[in-house]
Amino acid sequence: MDDNDRWTMSQAVDLMPWRIDALGLALCRRPRLYWVTWELRSEEQADVLPPDEDKDFGSVTFSCVLEASKYLEPGWVLAGPSLPTFTTARPSLTPGRKPAGLHTLNEKEKLRWQEDLHRFPPYQYAQACGLVNKKQEWRAPSVSERELCMGFPLGYTKMCMGKQDQKGKEFENTRLTLLGNSWCVPVVCWLLKQLFFPLGLCEQFSPQMLVARLTPGAGSRLQSLLLRPPLGPQRKPPVHDPQGILVKKLMGIASIKGEDLLLQASTEHSVRFHRLRASIPAGLWRWRDIAGWAWKGNVEHINCLEMRAVYTTLKWWTKKRRLRSARVLHLVDSLACLHALSRGRTSSRKLRRTLMRINSLILSHDLHPIWGYVHTSQNPADRPSRRVKFVKRKWAR
Repeated sequence: MDDNDRWTMSQAVDLMPWRIDALGLALCRRPRLYWVTWELRSEEQADVLPPDEDKDFGSVTFSCVLEASKYLEPGWVLAGPSLPTFTTARPSLTPGRKPAGLHTLNEKEKLRWQEDLHRFPPYQYAQACGLVNKKQEWRAPSVSERELCMGFPLGYTKMCMGKQDQKGKEFENTRLTLLGNSWCVPVVCWLLKQLFFPLGLCEQFSPQMLVARLTPGAGSRLQSLLLRPPLGPQRKPPVHDPQGILVKKLMGIASIKGEDLLLQASTEHSVRFHRLRASIPAGLWRWRDIAGWAWKGNVEHINCLEMRAVYTTLKWWTKKRRLRSARVLHLVDSLACLHALSRGRTSSRKLRRTLMRINSLILSHDLHPIWGYVHTSQNPADRPSRRVKFVKRKWAR
């Protein structure tokens, strides 16, 4: 927004704007103008400078401490002090008119821009504006990393397309464009806190406390942990079995009919007439392969194979682990199987035979399974099942 547009907007609403950059409250820059009708006050980690004679807008700067590794994929670090402002993705075979920052790039950085089909402005491909690994390989932040840096839950933009279209460059560019056009969540939260706290409508929290609440994997509440799981998988051995404690806590979250796990925020209305499923973050546990083999015989529908996999898991619980009179949590990535398992019945003739076997095991061993949904992209069993040469083995130790 240029000076004329800013002045026109200020005249229309009869307010002076505040220029607020998300840097210091987030890993990335996000300078934006905000017209607010309430007073902004300085506090620790937030410096508020009101408008003066030289400037027709105020400014707010943040100085919080952020742990960059929480927002980045394992093995990658910031190449510079911070990440640039995320922009929309506009791939093109030819560069646009007057590309921003082209004169500041060296030949290697210009080549990155060309190889990426001029998807972002040239300055985004500078060495200091990306991420590097131990081999000094450079890359731009991924969609997931941008979501976390902007304060959104992991996978927040996935539902912009149907499940069958959630692949390829078009899907990725759509998500990048949505993030490039969005606001920074921590900044908006801080602005609303400045409004609500003096009115007694929310508790007091500092900018550093806000960062801690929005940091992936750092939430103290179960709902926060489920909505903002860590980006990388669990690698360290659990202490005092927190993974088992997590399962017990998940047992208390059930859908409105008590059929299976249905994750919803505490402020959302209950979903009664349709299913809007949030995936349980499988990265909260450590996984290993127990059994695997290639399917033999005629090709079957994927739902039938998914149901057979559930039956195999229950056989492992009952035969190998000799489980009796217990509650277990099982994650599936097929909604058709999830609903059939939750109800214990199905109108599908092909699924009914396997489902009856599952019900027999459940009844004979007094099991009380809780079924949860996990998105295909987070399903730890998805990659092993797609191996061309899968090693056949019985139950692993």
